[in-house]
Amino acid sequence: MTGLLVTSSGYWHPLAWLAVMASAVILALIIRSFGNNRFRKGTDQQVPFYSGNRAPEGRIKSSNLYWGFFTAMEKYFRWLRRLHTGIVNDYVYWFVLVMVIMLAAVMLGGGP
Repeated sequence: MTGLLVTSSGYWHPLAWLAVMASAVILALIIRSFGNNRFRKGTDQQVPFYSGNRAPEGRIKSSNLYWGFFTAMEKYFRWLRRLHTGIVNDYVYWFVLVMVIMLAAVMLGGGP
């Protein structure tokens, strides 16, 4: 085949990749063309959305901006904070434990 590149781990066709990439770019441009072209810089359209209110001057703390998210996920974050000790040995222990579980799953026929 013309243009086919054979490597030690298989083969690939650069022209096919270029065709796929060109198709992706064309599709992205088509989707972009459906956008609203009435946007004007320097107007209120450029102001960030802050729950329907004017954003305060200066920096916005994440504790204010994501209050609802953190309140809704409070149980999960409390559980994560208990797991987070900051000691590297604990993280290595969890890594080794997960790897052993994955190896056992593969050896028992649960993996590829």
